[in-house]
Amino acid sequence: MNNLSKRLKAISEFIPNGSEVIDVGTDHALLAIYLNKEKHCQCLATDKSALCIKKAKENIQKYQANVLTKVTDGLKGIDVTGKYIIIAGMGTSTILDIVPSNLDNDFIISSHRNLELLRKQMHKKGYYLYNEKAIYDKRYYVIMHFKKGRKNTNILISPFLKNDKGYMTSLYNEYYKKYQKMPKSLKKIKVYFILKKIKNYL
Repeated sequence: MNNLSKRLKAISEFIPNGSEVIDVGTDHALLAIYLNKEKHCQCLATDKSALCIKKAKENIQKYQANVLTKVTDGLKGIDVTGKYIIIAGMGTSTILDIVPSNLDNDFIISSHRNLELLRKQMHKKGYYLYNEKAIYDKRYYVIMHFKKGRKNTNILISPFLKNDKGYMTSLYNEYYKKYQKMPKSLKKIKVYFILKKIKNYL
């Protein structure tokens, strides 16, 4: 397969060869197909949309992959034992609704927004940030690998990303835009100090 986006290819790199994988919110199932064909993974591709699963099945047949599918919301009705769980392409609130606090699984997560909140809430659920990578694919996407356990996590600036000048510049610009639009308040002061922290890495 050569039609995988940079973002999906980067997500695939977090998955060891031969793993059992659940791709939640699979949409077209291209990631699950790639993992099965190229990394010999046993994959279950799920989506709450029957139309998406229909499209996924068409792609699975097209690429002659061995990928199972299921119409379900999140992880409902799925045996997750020993499996890597991928949740990508959703907002942070949706992701947090899907992730329970009582699993020992590895979670590979990529949210489009509110990464600070995502790290904070995953920590509250009992998971720690094991690895993280920023990938540029028309814009920056961050891929997070969480494991079960309690370890201190820098909620704002990941230790895995602080030396990525391109990403840190993008993060600075994002907060600077917020800062410019905010009226004078304690929240604006907080964002000012966040900008100062980020600037230390530029």
